[in-house]
Amino acid sequence: MKPKENQSGKGFFPVLLFLVLLFTWTATSPCLKNGFINWDETKYIIRNPKIKTLSLESVKTIFSTSDLTMYSPLSTLSYALEYHVAGLNPKIYHMTSLLLHLFNTALVMVLAQLLLNGVWTVFFIALLFGIHPAHVESVAWAAERKDVLYAFFYLSSLIAYALRLNGAKTYLLSLAFFICALLAKPMAITLPIALLLIDYLKSGQTELRQQMNKIPFFILAVIFAATLLHSSSDTLVMSGWKRLITPLYNLGFYIYTLIWPFNLSAMYVSVPGGKPVFYAFAAGTLTGIGLLWKYFRHDKEIFFGASFFIIMLLPVLQFFPFGPVISADRYTYLSSIGVFIIGAVCARRIWRRLSPAFRNIAIICAIGAVLTLTVTARVRCAAWKDGVSLWNDTLQKQPLAASALLNLCGAYIQANMNNEAELCLSEAIRLYPKNDNNYYNLGFLSVRNKEFGKAEEYFVQTLSISPCHTPALNNMGNIYLLKGETTKAAQYYTKATECDDAYSAAYLNLGKLALSRKDTSKAIFFYEKALLSDPSDKETRTRLKTLRKI
Repeated sequence: MKPKENQSGKGFFPVLLFLVLLFTWTATSPCLKNGFINWDETKYIIRNPKIKTLSLESVKTIFSTSDLTMYSPLSTLSYALEYHVAGLNPKIYHMTSLLLHLFNTALVMVLAQLLLNGVWTVFFIALLFGIHPAHVESVAWAAERKDVLYAFFYLSSLIAYALRLNGAKTYLLSLAFFICALLAKPMAITLPIALLLIDYLKSGQTELRQQMNKIPFFILAVIFAATLLHSSSDTLVMSGWKRLITPLYNLGFYIYTLIWPFNLSAMYVSVPGGKPVFYAFAAGTLTGIGLLWKYFRHDKEIFFGASFFIIMLLPVLQFFPFGPVISADRYTYLSSIGVFIIGAVCARRIWRRLSPAFRNIAIICAIGAVLTLTVTARVRCAAWKDGVSLWNDTLQKQPLAASALLNLCGAYIQANMNNEAELCLSEAIRLYPKNDNNYYNLGFLSVRNKEFGKAEEYFVQTLSISPCHTPALNNMGNIYLLKGETTKAAQYYTKATECDDAYSAAYLNLGKLALSRKDTSKAIFFYEKALLSDPSDKETRTRLKTLRKI
């Protein structure tokens, strides 16, 4: 039976939920003013041919192929639906992510209500989830749709399972939501362990024979875990000792980030192995785990929160090689619930022991903390306004983040800030002389300024570093076409298609060359190849229809 605190506050649940959603909207709605960022959004949205058409065939393609770094077809399908409705209007993509975050916040509150005692405890867990600045990355970055979408299905699955423990026939619904979560992002593989934690929290069941209903969940988790490991080819290489200590460092880093979210960054430099802070975080985390085990292993609520936090992070703690990123704010999106549970439960217990005078002080401090987090989240949303603001913000906090500098140069180019771009690229070449994109971007700027001689030199340098840099090959073809050397131009265009058989720009240029030579059949062939790479290209489709009539 639940304590009176929970029963008496039950009627306030809708009011408290409204307040939580109001604060969440206030904290994260500035992201609706943001544009796209030159960081995966080009690949996932702007130039992703999979989302440009919406048909049974295109949906089959989405579900039968892996999208860039991991298999997440539901996330790709969500982009396709948005593109079908609004094209490349960034506000629609940000609105979808924001609405999903609002739904997720409500689901967190419902789940907490099912699992924990105290409506105010539930309120603060959901409120912290909704307004925490560390969650802005998952909401404001359109390319990270995977996070908010998989979280929606993950939380729905947990709720359906928790309802089953209360007598509802929702087992199959929980399994269906789990499958959807896996299809949105394979990080959902941790869900079967979360179900075991719910059993422990609610009924104390730990015997193996009582857990047979988890077998389908574990089978699915193993299958998708294999796809996750297979997709993580671009991983950090670490020595054995560092691989042992890095997970402890990461756990400490994420706890620190959730407690003190005032220096968040889109990127964090590699693990500072050898630096005191690295060992301090690792040692502090290990000590904290030991103390939790010693004093709280029989405390179900605290044990549940700590275990949920660690288990949700398991795929990204670098026990096993996973991706080129050692730490990221987005990894705390669902895992943070565990920390918020511990904080809210401890606050509830302390509150009961406070005198009325100290309770008033506690209320003032709590209001101040909520307002501070809300304002900080809004400021963090503004940092994601565009590439220029994001990468400048990142470099202020992480000056050694090489990718941030390179992305800033690209953002300047996209914003037509040519002088800033040239200065940025000069600095990037000084620091990273072997990076092919630096020279390519200088060549691109030279083409923009109609300095084709300089552009050719930069493209040659690009190709000396990366012979299959397809945009550089295509631009070399364009330069030779301007010179009237069509044979040489065709060679570069052909080389670009050999390096990337889905590079539509080179096929289009080969088609134009064929037309200039009155070779209609070849032109049709190249335009068909271009259309295959980019089915949404209406101009090419119209041109093909005209040519076929000739």
